[in-house]
Amino acid sequence: MIQASGLEVAVGARTLMSEVSFRVDKGDRVGLVGRNGAGKTTLTKVIMGGHPAASGSVSISGTVGYLPQDPRSGDLTATGMERILSVRDLDVLVKRLRKAERQMASPDEKVATKAIDRYPRIEAEFIAAGGYAAESEAFAIAANLGLDEALISQEIGTLSGGQRRRVELARILFSAPDTMILDEPTNHLDAESVLWLRYHLKAYSGGLIIISHDLDLIDEVVNKVFF
Repeated sequence: MIQASGLEVAVGARTLMSEVSFRVDKGDRVGLVGRNGAGKTTLTKVIMGGHPAASGSVSISGTVGYLPQDPRSGDLTATGMERILSVRDLDVLVKRLRKAERQMASPDEKVATKAIDRYPRIEAEFIAAGGYAAESEAFAIAANLGLDEALISQEIGTLSGGQRRRVELARILFSAPDTMILDEPTNHLDAESVLWLRYHLKAYSGGLIIISHDLDLIDEVVNKVFF
C-alpha cells in the first residue's frame, strides 16, 4: 500500500505539483497521465525516496518494485539472470553451484573431489529455496520480454541500456511485489512483448502505478487515472 498526503513536488524553484494526496491499495491499477514535464516521473521518484518532497509525506507498506526510466542499480559483473534471481536471494546459490561445477572438472584431483562432495549440499539448499522452479520462471519471464538465454547469460555491464531496462523489468515481475511502480515499461519492447506485458499486468493482483504513452496499455490495464 502507498499513501501520499499533501505532497508538493518541485524541481529547483519550479513547483510541479501541490497538495497531492492519494492512496494505492491492493488491486488498484493507477495510470499517471499528463503532459510531458508535468512531474509524473518526479512524483514516482518522490514516492521511492529518490527525490525530496517540498512538503507532505509518503508512507509505504509491503514490498515495492520500481522501474525508473534509466535504471542504474546492480552489480555490472553479474549476469542478467543473476540480477533477476537476486531479488529472491537465489543468485548467490547459483554462483556457488557454477563454481562447484567448474571445480569438479579441475585437473587437480583434490580440488575436484572437494567440489564433488560440496555440490550435492549446495544443490539441496538451492532446491529447498525453490531454485529450479524459480529459475525456470525467471527464464520464462525474460524470454517473454525478448531476453533469450544467451543474452541474459552476459554480464550486465555488456548490455545496452534497453537490454538492462528489460532485465530490471523482468526482475520486478519475477519478484511479484505487493506494489509496482513502472515508468514507461513498454520502452524497448517489441509488439509481442508489449502484448504479453499487458496481459501479465491485467492479471496482477497487487497495487500498480504506471506511467505510459501506450494508450492501449493504459486503457486495458488501469482501473484508476490520476491527472
